[in-house]
Amino acid sequence: SSADRLADAFDAAGVGPFFGVSDVRRWLARVTADSLVELREQCFTGIADEQGRDPADGLAVARAYEDPDPAVVEFLPGAESALDALGARHDLALVTNGDRETQRAKLAALDIADRFAVTTFAGSNGVVKPDPDPFHRTLSALGIETSEAVHVGDSLRSDVAGAQAAGVEAVWLARAEAD
Repeated sequence: SSADRLADAFDAAGVGPFFGVSDVRRWLARVTADSLVELREQCFTGIADEQGRDPADGLAVARAYEDPDPAVVEFLPGAESALDALGARHDLALVTNGDRETQRAKLAALDIADRFAVTTFAGSNGVVKPDPDPFHRTLSALGIETSEAVHVGDSLRSDVAGAQAAGVEAVWLARAEAD
């Protein structure tokens, strides 16, 4: 989980924990970066500064953080059959805040890239969910109106709030690690 990887990063950096996953998620919309490492560095040093800590502590944690192998993914229970059922009746699109390289590796590992008529990598232009822009770009590429779409996501802050800000109905997939 993200919380476990963050705890491991604090340990590896030799820094006592001073923020959690919810703090990182809160900061994601505030920064833009060309890579996950740079994004993490900006978030973690920003959080450190915000809390009156030495930004070097945040930088050390960011550099110690280990990303999981994006090719080692599996479907959540029921996800593949849900994707099959929805894809049989609807055009599907993917809107992700994940970087292009990582998300493409996940899609390839699951062999589902071709199931999406449109894939929008939200951070590719510096604007990430919950900003409505990635949703509007996706709807435009699909050639549909907001009233014709439903967004399913596991983040209340990014997915549900973002879809609703774009005028799209949203469904929240509540999971143990979701915000």
